[in-house]
Amino acid sequence: MASVTTMGSAISVATLLLCFSLGNAQEYRAPVRSTVSRRVIPSESEVSKGRADVIEKIKETRAGAEKLLALHETDRERRADEYQQRRDLYYKGLIARTDVLQAEQELIDAMGRVDEDKRWIGETDMAITEAAMRDELLRLPGLTVGGYSETTKLLRFNGASLWSLAQATKIERFFSETFGHALPISALGQTPTHDRLHFDHRDAMDVALHPDSKEGKTLLSYLRQAGIPFIAFRSAVPGAATGAHIHIGKPSARF
Repeated sequence: MASVTTMGSAISVATLLLCFSLGNAQEYRAPVRSTVSRRVIPSESEVSKGRADVIEKIKETRAGAEKLLALHETDRERRADEYQQRRDLYYKGLIARTDVLQAEQELIDAMGRVDEDKRWIGETDMAITEAAMRDELLRLPGLTVGGYSETTKLLRFNGASLWSLAQATKIERFFSETFGHALPISALGQTPTHDRLHFDHRDAMDVALHPDSKEGKTLLSYLRQAGIPFIAFRSAVPGAATGAHIHIGKPSARF
């Protein structure tokens, strides 16, 4: 009788253990692996190739802009001749003054298109220069605060001044008082060309002056005295205009 009771107790315990084990198995859930993929960081060679591809596309756009400039210059010359002819006819009493004013406005518009084409081409040349020389710039050793360095292609100054575009008016005033004409700014802050190159140019300005020209040297001397950082580009870009200019502000970081 005792053996039967013992056997029954053993079966009950075994049954409880089996139920407990199955219950835990049902509650257990295998860990789910995250399906979020890691961000792939492009290699330096991939970044350089991507930048080179963008530069080539911008050069193609620039070539189209030069053709458009030629057409606009031809149109400007034609409208200048027409304006002069209408002036002569007006002084002879053959046409009304409104006809002269209309021709004058058309000439002004044509001149504006030419100026805008030239400004865009100049801005593009400078942006391409900065992009093409970026790798060389990154290979150079960093400058201490107040440090200056010069190579055959670049002049750099790491000024201690807390630079911002708000100081641009001060630089413009100095230049106009010194030379009697406006500072030739080609890019003030971010431009569509810098967007395409993925360069952060929001707090920088480019000036269309060769650093070795009289005006360029005077401006660089002023910037150093004021502690304003700059990078001056001397070299030409193959297949384009010189692209020489003075970049005022910190180097354009890549977005």
